[in-house]
Amino acid sequence: MHQNSKSAARISLIRHLGLAASVATVMGLTACGGGAAGDVTDSVLMPTLITPKSCNNIAGNLDVLQSTLVNQLQPAVRAIPIVGPSAASATTALVLTLDAVDAVANSLTTLASTQSPQQFTEQLTGVGDSILCSGSSLSNSLSLLATAQSIPVQGLAQVQQTLAQVSQQVANGLVGTVPGADLSVLTDRLVVLANQVRDLSTNLPPQFNQPFLKEVLALNATAFNSLALILGDLGALNGNKLATDVTALLIAGANSLQVPFAEQLGLPANVLSPVTNQFSIAAQAIGTGLGAVAGPTLQAVSAVLGGVNSATGSATGAFSDLIGGTLSSVPVVGTVASTARIEEVTQLIGGTTTGTLTLLQALLSTFGGRLPGGN
Repeated sequence: MHQNSKSAARISLIRHLGLAASVATVMGLTACGGGAAGDVTDSVLMPTLITPKSCNNIAGNLDVLQSTLVNQLQPAVRAIPIVGPSAASATTALVLTLDAVDAVANSLTTLASTQSPQQFTEQLTGVGDSILCSGSSLSNSLSLLATAQSIPVQGLAQVQQTLAQVSQQVANGLVGTVPGADLSVLTDRLVVLANQVRDLSTNLPPQFNQPFLKEVLALNATAFNSLALILGDLGALNGNKLATDVTALLIAGANSLQVPFAEQLGLPANVLSPVTNQFSIAAQAIGTGLGAVAGPTLQAVSAVLGGVNSATGSATGAFSDLIGGTLSSVPVVGTVASTARIEEVTQLIGGTTTGTLTLLQALLSTFGGRLPGGN
């Protein structure tokens, strides 16, 4: 994180108001830096007219885990007979969904350090890209499966349809008039998608009933369901539950790919071991670090947005609109009402509305004397 050192007064202000950014530094959370996983698009076919800005890795605390999945696990997966290409593309989908977790963590760390809604939303756009890229990779995986031996796959068409609906919802941004409703529609569809992918993984034809393929599809289902929870937590300004749900996702990854399952999954133990280890390391690191940042930061946002009046909806509804609009892959116009809600949230968080508690004040009040280096 970069701090402006042009004046002693500014240094003093940041020293006293290091806030969640200081905690983030101590806990190891990052919102910048080089990516480890690289371009993992796997020749993904993007939905027509819905194109993410980038499918490159979003730098963050999950980079080492993602790199391990891409560079160590994926080559072994690709070599699995018949279903290898499909399983490898499903692995790519999982890697890309994990980018959404990095984007959420980055955005909260940035908001805590800058108190800037603009910089917060700039980081958060990666979530929308992640959903589009992951969905396309999963779609590609299922298409490869369907064409491998020209065998019908029960539930495949439904999954493809829901993937298209999720992508369209991301692209739509804000189209509703009810505060927070657009984000809820997206999270609801992610849950439907998760259930459909999980059902598909348990009903594969015998020719495709390979244990790792089933496991990685099920893990993608878990990731989509977790992402729905995480986005819901963010919109509800519940940072503590957000950190808990992120940790649960990473623990699920570690549990599903344990070394004792290697022979059953059809993969070498020395390939699964580093993957499992990185899932566990990430769960501990980002769970603890994100919890220290997300809880107090969103608590402070909630305090600030207490000033949102009934004409523009509740604090969580207005903040959810900010999130929903940010995820869009295209410039969002939105309804007049939703635009007004976003503008008010932006002004409040940025401290540009007079007579209200600013985010800076709320963060200081929330952290009190618990800041590293603070007085």
